[in-house]
Amino acid sequence: MTLRPAARSRQRGVVALVLVAILLLGGAVFAFSSFSFTTVRVDRDRNTNEALAKAKDALIAYAVADTVRPGELPCPDVNNDGRVTVGEDMVGSACVSLLGRLPWFTLGLPDLRDDAGERLWYALSNDFHANGTVPLNSDTAYLAANVSLTMTGTTSEPITNLVAIVFSPGAALTRSNGVVQVVQTRGCAGGAGAGCDVNLKCTSTPAANTDKCNALNYLDFALGEDNADLANRIFVSAPRSQAFNDRLMPVFSDDIMKLVERRASRELAQRMRNHYTAWQSAAVSNTRGFYPFAVPWNDPSNTPPTPGINNTTAGLLPLTNTPLVWSSASSLLVTCIGVGTPTLDCTGWVVCVVICLSGISARIDNMATRFVDPPTAANVQTLLGLSLGGTSTWNLNTAARRLEFSYGNLVGIDWLHIRVSAPSLTMPSWLSENNWQQNAYYAFSPGYSIDGGGGCPPACFTVTNTGSPNNDNQAVVVMSGRALQAAAQAVRPVPPAPPPPVSFNQFFEGVNAGVGTVFESNARIATFNDTAVGVKP
Repeated sequence: MTLRPAARSRQRGVVALVLVAILLLGGAVFAFSSFSFTTVRVDRDRNTNEALAKAKDALIAYAVADTVRPGELPCPDVNNDGRVTVGEDMVGSACVSLLGRLPWFTLGLPDLRDDAGERLWYALSNDFHANGTVPLNSDTAYLAANVSLTMTGTTSEPITNLVAIVFSPGAALTRSNGVVQVVQTRGCAGGAGAGCDVNLKCTSTPAANTDKCNALNYLDFALGEDNADLANRIFVSAPRSQAFNDRLMPVFSDDIMKLVERRASRELAQRMRNHYTAWQSAAVSNTRGFYPFAVPWNDPSNTPPTPGINNTTAGLLPLTNTPLVWSSASSLLVTCIGVGTPTLDCTGWVVCVVICLSGISARIDNMATRFVDPPTAANVQTLLGLSLGGTSTWNLNTAARRLEFSYGNLVGIDWLHIRVSAPSLTMPSWLSENNWQQNAYYAFSPGYSIDGGGGCPPACFTVTNTGSPNNDNQAVVVMSGRALQAAAQAVRPVPPAPPPPVSFNQFFEGVNAGVGTVFESNARIATFNDTAVGVKP
C-alpha cells in the first residue's frame, strides 16, 4: 500500500517527536547523573572539611586549656588507637613520632573520618609537643631557632610558623615521588611481627612496620614535597590527581596564642587584684593593699623572670620564681639559722620561769618586689616545745618595705624548735616558666605601692573600648602579641642587641605605644594585636 503524502508527513512528525523525546530523556538522565555526581562530591568535601575543622578546634581548645604549659599539643597517635599513651606514643618527654594519626580520643572527639572513611593524620612542631621544655609564648613559633612547620602549594609564598597540620588522607592511590611508584596498602600486613589487634591497633614495633600505620600508605607527594616525611618540616597542598588527594588544615601559632594571651592577661589581672585584696585584709599588723614593683623596661625579649625594683611602678612583670628570703634574725634565747634562705630554723633550750620578754625577731626585706601571699598560721611550725605556749606576730613595715616577724611570750623549760617560712609566691608558675613577662607591660598607680598614699594621682588608668566606667583602673597589664610585620616590628629578640631601652613601638601598637595612662583594647588586625586589661577595685 502506498501512503498518501499527508500520511507520510504525519509519520515523519511522530518519528521526529519520538527522537526528540529520546534526546530529551537522555539529556535529562545525563543532567541528573551530573547533578548527582556533583552533589555527592560536594557532600563528601563538606564532610572532610567539617572533620578537619573539628580537629583544628579541638587542638586549639586542648592547647589553651592546658594547666601546666598552655599552648602545648598532644603527641600524634602512632598505632591507630586514637589515644596518646605513655610508652607507646610518648617515651619520656618526647613523642615517638611527630607525624601520625590525630589522637581523637585524647582530644575528646568522635572518631572523625574524611570522605574516604579514613581517620585523620596529624603533624606537630617539636617545640609545641606535650611535656616539652621549650617556653611557649606569642613569639615562640617566630624565633630564629624555632622548628615550626611550613605549608606550600596554596599561595605564592609558603605559609610558615605553623604549630601543627591536620591531614585528610583520602582514598588509597598509586603514590609517586617522581622516581618510585608505590600502591598504597592500608591493611594489617607488613614486615616481620607486623599486624593489628581486634580493634585495628597496630601491634608492631615500631608501629609503622604495619601498613595501616605507615604514613607512606596515606599521605602523598607533590610539587617536590612529601607529606609522609617530617624531615624538612615542609608539607604540600595540591590539586586532586591520580597521585595526590591529601587535604590539609593548618594550625597557626596565632590560632592558639591569641587565646592564651587573653587567658594570661585576665589571669594576671585577677592575680594582681587578688594580691592587693589579700594584703589589704591579711592577719598582719599595719597591713595594706599594694601592687608589687615592676622590672625596669629594657628589651623584654632578652629578660628572664626577675624580681621587681623598688620605686619602679611601670615596666615588666616581676614574674620571678625566686622566693623571698630572710634578711636577718636574732634571739637571746635560741640560735636561728637560715638567714639568706626562705626557711628560718630557731632551736635551743629555753628556761622561762616567768614569761620571757625577749623571744625571736626576724625580717624579710624588699617585700614588694614580687607577687607573694600574706603569711598565715601555716608559715610558723612549732616542731618542739609545745608546752612553752609561744605566740607569733607579723608586721608590715610599709616605710621600710619589709615584713617583720616576732615570736615571744614563752613560759616554761623546754627544748624549742621553731621553723618559720617566708611567704610563698602567688603567681602560677606557667607564666614565668614560659617567659610571658617578655610579652607584657605592667603599670600601677604610685598611690597603690607598698608605701604609697592611696588613690591614683594624677589619674587612674583608662582602657578604651571596655565596659563603663573604664577610667578607674588602679593598674593595667598589656600583652603585646607577636611582632607584626605590618607594623614594622622586628622579629624578637631584636638583633643585634640594641642599647636599652627598646622602643615601645617594637612591642605595642596604637595608643598603647605611647605608654601613658590611657590604653587601648581593640580587635586584632594586621597592624594591631595588643590585649589590654585593667585592674580595678
